[in-house]
Amino acid sequence: MKFIALALALLVVAGCSTSPISSGEASKVPSSRLHAFTSKQESTLVVTRDTGVLGAACNYKFYIDGTFAAEFGSGETATFGIKAGSHVLGIAAAVPCGGAGLLESEVVVAAGQRSEERRVGKECPRC
Repeated sequence: MKFIALALALLVVAGCSTSPISSGEASKVPSSRLHAFTSKQESTLVVTRDTGVLGAACNYKFYIDGTFAAEFGSGETATFGIKAGSHVLGIAAAVPCGGAGLLESEVVVAAGQRSEERRVGKECPRC
C-alpha cells in the first residue's frame, strides 16, 4: 500500500513538470492565433512555451504592453516585432483551464536585438 501511494505521488509530481524546448524545435503558433505585433520592427521578441504533460491541453494568452498578441499551445513558438525599449509581457491561462489572473514581467530590448523569452506559463499552476 505504501508503494502505491509513493508511486502515485511521483506520478503527480512528474506530470506537473515541463520540458524546455528551443524555438527551433517548437512548432509555430498558427497564424489564426497570432493577433498583434506580427510586422517587422526594429527589435524581435521570440517567445516559446515549454512542453509538458499536465496542462498541455490548455492554451495561454500572451500580451505585450496590455495588447493581446497571441494564444500559445504546448511546445509552440512565435516571433513578434517590437520597438526598442521597455515592454511589459503578460500571460494568462485560458478560462476553461482555471483562468488564473494575469502574470506580468518587464523586458528591455535594444534596437536590433533579438530577445528570446521562455516559459509562456507554468504547466501546472496548482503544483
